[in-house]
Amino acid sequence: AVIFYHRNFTQREMLKKEVGYLKAKLNTANEISLENQRLRDLLSLKQDSAYKVIASRVIGHSADNWSSVVIIDKGSLRGVKKGDVVITYLGLAGKVMEVSLSTSKVALLNDPSISVSAITQRARQEGLVYGTLRGTLMMKYLTKESDIRVSDLVVTSGLTQTYPKGLIIGNITEIGEELSGLSRYAVIKPAVDLSNIEEVLVIIQ
Repeated sequence: AVIFYHRNFTQREMLKKEVGYLKAKLNTANEISLENQRLRDLLSLKQDSAYKVIASRVIGHSADNWSSVVIIDKGSLRGVKKGDVVITYLGLAGKVMEVSLSTSKVALLNDPSISVSAITQRARQEGLVYGTLRGTLMMKYLTKESDIRVSDLVVTSGLTQTYPKGLIIGNITEIGEELSGLSRYAVIKPAVDLSNIEEVLVIIQ
């Protein structure tokens, strides 16, 4: 009985290690599959894009709670410049704010320093989109009579040279009235998951 117990215990421990190894191998395979899918989507966007773009990986994040900044692995040596627009296959992600030779800092769309001239796709209502650091965006300066609805898609208007026209920003999730009562605002859920960006495209101007 002692011999059988020892043998069963040893086999059980070996099986536990084997199961752990197989789980780790499966997780690695899943991660590689997801990364490949993201890269395929980026490649497809790069090939279809009307702009000159450079693919880049996110290699760092801001260390404070007052900004939403990521660091990417491309810099001036690859043609990246301050003010270049950053996108993913889902839509607008942010703007390059600082450049070194081999890396760049990107202020994401929800950073308070970012403002984007925007328009609703359905009714062509214009406003200015700001970052809030709360995972949402705010579209302001909408007239009290503006035709806006929850779920409306918001895109860049192209009224400023910085952001090309038609880049997807997100969908309206909430509509409110400013305290003055003279205008309205809209809360927007970004199309891009700004908290989980891993690969981006930089539009070279």
